Amino acid sequence: MTEEIKIGSIIDEEILREEAAINEQLEDLKSRVTQLHKGIPCLKQCAHLSSLLQKMYEIREGLNLLEQGLLQTHLKCCISPNIQVPGEVILALSNLSAKRHGAIIVMEHEESRDEYLQGGVIINAAVSAPILENIFYPGSPLHDGAVIIRDSNIHKASVLLPLAPHTSEMNALGLGSRHQAALGLSQVSDALIIVVSEEKGWISMALRGQLYPNLGTFALLEKLEDSIEDDDIQN
Repeated sequence: MTEEIKIGSIIDEEILREEAAINEQLEDLKSRVTQLHKGIPCLKQCAHLSSLLQKMYEIREGLNLLEQGLLQTHLKCCISPNIQVPGEVILALSNLSAKRHGAIIVMEHEESRDEYLQGGVIINAAVSAPILENIFYPGSPLHDGAVIIRDSNIHKASVLLPLAPHTSEMNALGLGSRHQAALGLSQVSDALIIVVSEEKGWISMALRGQLYPNLGTFALLEKLEDSIEDDDIQN
């Protein structure tokens, strides 16, 4: 058995374990929702209403944890090896979205289009969620620009990207300069750019000149998976 086959077998086993854990979480959440539904006719009882609200809070927290786990697992599976997205980036995106801290993170693929990247501060640090979250913390000197992830490292922060023209769709959705910048760079490079909205906490993606706003976790994963399949067909 070759080393590649061994590695593939290990990855398959890990995916099966993650799938089993996700199914277990889903079954638990389904059971909680069913119990919650049974208790709704008793809303006139204040004590019971308080109990239902607590259960709803626990269900929401469970869904948030499940969503974060899916985001971490499937983004890595769908993008790698075509576009490397370190797990720490994925964790940072989840946390930034939950806190509604605006962010724009560029993950370079094969092309390094420095001619379109203006200014910025060289970081040259290993990728970590705490560093990314600190960079985009409101009021941080570096939080306004983009972070460039190059060769699985934080290459630069506070970088200005080329702006795409503002569209009526962006206006209707209330999207601003971060989304314009993400779309602009995606039109001139093969990078994947993910934006976190400061006002709404939306996670959006720009890739190959297309902007996918407010996809939500599952739609985002679907789009990323489709993009890799398209690359495989073209190659």
